[in-house]
Amino acid sequence: MEKVSEKTRIMIIDDTVDNLSLLNKLLSEQDYDVSLFPKAELALPALTLSIPDLILLDINMPGMNGFEFCEKLKKDEKYQDIPIIFLSAMQNVKDKVNAFRAGGIDYITKPFQFDEVLARVKTHIKLSFQQQQLEKNYCQLQELEKRVEKRTSELEITNNALEDSLRKLQEDEEAGRLLQFKMLPQNKSVIADYEFEYCLTPSLYMSGDFVDYFDIDKDYAGFYITDVSGHGAASAFVTFLLKSFVNSCRDNYHAKHDDIIINPAALLGKFNKSLYEENLDKYITMFYGVLVKNKNTLIFANGGHFPFPFMRNNNDVQLITEKSTPVGMFDFAKYKNVSLPLPDDFTFTIFSDGILEVLPEEDTEQQIERLKKLVNDKNLNLNELVDKLTGDDNAPLLDDITILSLKKGRKK
Repeated sequence: MEKVSEKTRIMIIDDTVDNLSLLNKLLSEQDYDVSLFPKAELALPALTLSIPDLILLDINMPGMNGFEFCEKLKKDEKYQDIPIIFLSAMQNVKDKVNAFRAGGIDYITKPFQFDEVLARVKTHIKLSFQQQQLEKNYCQLQELEKRVEKRTSELEITNNALEDSLRKLQEDEEAGRLLQFKMLPQNKSVIADYEFEYCLTPSLYMSGDFVDYFDIDKDYAGFYITDVSGHGAASAFVTFLLKSFVNSCRDNYHAKHDDIIINPAALLGKFNKSLYEENLDKYITMFYGVLVKNKNTLIFANGGHFPFPFMRNNNDVQLITEKSTPVGMFDFAKYKNVSLPLPDDFTFTIFSDGILEVLPEEDTEQQIERLKKLVNDKNLNLNELVDKLTGDDNAPLLDDITILSLKKGRKK
């Protein structure tokens, strides 16, 4: 016969010594851990020391009989799940019914057959272990459900907090967007004989691109276009710094402290040092120009801005090339002023590099030629141009797109 793989505890209670001896020999040979008791009263204290996996219980015994012993165990939570098989010479139906009513799970009549005893013991131990495993699995499942429920509740709380944070972030970004756009100059403004116009289309709520133009005094006017590395709130913050910096340069000029505002190379150099020392991990490309009104001349410095500006005059478009390093990238960067006499009738157009992302051409030279053709249109509308290039599918832009236009001699 097949022996059990692990020691299983079986308690036998019978007032007949021969039955105890036979059952002990039979079950011990199958490697069961057997404990023997001739009276039920003696078995009760033993339960507090070791709870058996199964009990073989005689019915007719002096003192406490098997029914009373079984009923007592079934009333105690510590012992009520122990499977009990009754052993009895009584074979009438009433005794068997009473045995099951008392809490027994099986009934073996005496004289018992060894094979029958082993088969029933093995079956009920297996069923008991399966029941215990089911109960254990059920408890684990309940615990898992509680943990899942708790985790779900925590995730809901976290999700609600994230949604609230996202809403507040969007509100903050929208407020920042409104503030940034309020910092922009009035579109289609005229300073002296020069007409300024721009189109700024951010890829996110806030833009890393920025433009400005302003009257300095009776002799000079200034303008610039800048593109901060990256885009979004962090890049927009740098545009706030730049706007404040340029305003302070204007104030210093009016207070006769310095003339940096009319010296493009000096202005780029000073902001380069300031931005580099801020350690913001940001740099900008910037084209800053000063118009000398009475000479119709442009003095400019280019801080790594690309594409280069386009000058249109008499249906001819020229690229104003002047290479240099971006502002804020290197502490040793140097910039130089370039003086450009202006025609009486011209259009000066500058793009941020986001425009290159939406052009169909992949080659840079081809893209520049495409832009040349676009700016050579005397009826060029900046907003219509951006809408045409970006399409109307509301797809998000890869980068901010900004166009700044300066005209003279084309008053409507």
